[in-house]
Amino acid sequence: MQPKSNRSYRWIVVILFLIMTAAGLFVTPDYGMPWDELTEIRTLGTNVREYIGLVRGADAKPAQSSTGIEFPDVSKNVDIDHGQSVYYLFSPALFLQYGEGGARTLMLLWHGYTFLMFMAGVLAIYCIASYLAKNWRYGLVASLLLYLSPRFFAESHYNNKDIMTMVMILICLWFAIRWIEKKTVGATLLFALFGALAANMRISGLAFFGLCGLLYLVTLTVKREWSIKALLLGILAIFAFCAFYVALTPGLWNDPLKFISYVFSRSSNFSDWPGYVFYMGYAQRPVPWHYIPVMIAITTPLLIVVLLLVGNVAAIVSPFRHKAKELFSGEHKYYLMMMVFVWAFLGFAMVTRPILYDSWRHFYFLYGLLILLAVYGLRSIVSLLKGRWKWVAFGAVGAQILAMLAIVILSHPFQFVYFNALAGSNPGERYDVDYWNVSQAKTLMNLIDTVDSDEQISVTAADWYTGDGLEKAYNILPESYQKRMRLIFVGYYTIARGADYLMINPRGMQICSDKTLEPRQQWILAYGLDVYLSGLNKIISQRAFGSELMMVYQMP
Repeated sequence: MQPKSNRSYRWIVVILFLIMTAAGLFVTPDYGMPWDELTEIRTLGTNVREYIGLVRGADAKPAQSSTGIEFPDVSKNVDIDHGQSVYYLFSPALFLQYGEGGARTLMLLWHGYTFLMFMAGVLAIYCIASYLAKNWRYGLVASLLLYLSPRFFAESHYNNKDIMTMVMILICLWFAIRWIEKKTVGATLLFALFGALAANMRISGLAFFGLCGLLYLVTLTVKREWSIKALLLGILAIFAFCAFYVALTPGLWNDPLKFISYVFSRSSNFSDWPGYVFYMGYAQRPVPWHYIPVMIAITTPLLIVVLLLVGNVAAIVSPFRHKAKELFSGEHKYYLMMMVFVWAFLGFAMVTRPILYDSWRHFYFLYGLLILLAVYGLRSIVSLLKGRWKWVAFGAVGAQILAMLAIVILSHPFQFVYFNALAGSNPGERYDVDYWNVSQAKTLMNLIDTVDSDEQISVTAADWYTGDGLEKAYNILPESYQKRMRLIFVGYYTIARGADYLMINPRGMQICSDKTLEPRQQWILAYGLDVYLSGLNKIISQRAFGSELMMVYQMP
């Protein structure tokens, strides 16, 4: 019979996870549609077409979703490298009949599914941290730090690429640990499956799978545990990974070498994107070498930053404090592997300075490992402390978790523009804020709520960037709000004078505030826009963390 204390802690964990899941699902409708969402759904549809064609013939391939999202052929989809295998279980929802408001319903289901997959990652990090520390409390700390990280709480509802890759890497790591420690066929196959899912989402998943495999080989060699079983399990992992990856990746089927080359070229540099990143008050392309480390430092809660630095130091020191056999017999080897993986990719970005999209979302796949290193840092600090000082360390972490909870609640639903104190009092003057136009749906609803009359209002945009997001936001509004407004567009570089209201995402003016750049055609209207706006009445200003992220003006 299990001790009562063991049964109690499990109930605590189960209840807490149920609360976290319910809370996340409850707030799902509060987030708008990000820039890339329709593109990713199209890519999912492209893959689904191939599976259906394989089973039922080419004539049965669906051309679009029930809501009208077109599915291009695999040979014509430039984003086929995006994978989307994590969403295969979601694909039946693409063809359900939703009636009026179908676009919004599909978006809510997509966001709800995305959040549930994120919770699978939160569960995985709990399992990993608990196992490595041999203490469930550290697992709880790791899961809360991930769940309550403001940007990740928000983006866990709609970031279907970067967050999902992080989740797959965490689950892959958990089964890699089981594979290395237990050496069972089941753990081997699950490790291969989630490694293939991670690799399908981003090529970094392939690198992580390979690094875990290398750790398996080194561990067997150092501990002198080679056997026929160990060799066969290693071979099984490789073949199973390849089989799963091929099965999950329809874009590979026609010309594997061409597809793999295409994936590597697009994943290492996003040069086909024509935009700029706003960083430290300047429009940057490419970003400077310090961009990713600085963005991690200023968008992560401060205590986590401190702890992950300590965790990195502890991982570096561990080979010097333990003999090889001792190092590879315990948990230290996993933290060392995490550190190597993290700094390999950070080093790549710092040295090569590739073209990157806004913020550090292309490196979000590292965040779960950074949290694990932060918890390792906490353990290292606690191990050096005595008596009541241990409780001071735990108290500091508890205070940070409570502060993160307060931030998530008070800034809702704009947690995605979180900056810590290192970014200054007005981060929007120096860094990108709502680069995905996520806040526009909420802004439109706020605008309609402020209008006393029941008459239909008209809204326009001053630039193509805001206009694109405005159209997406309108399409996913609740029907009661859609009926009360209409959009007016007369071209990318002309303001529709007949509109009642003008919505502005400050991003264009941010880019154009950098006088060191020549004017670019895509932002030409933003030059001098501030002078025009000075004569209008601003009626809505969406702000979060000291920054203005979306504005609405009343037109004359």
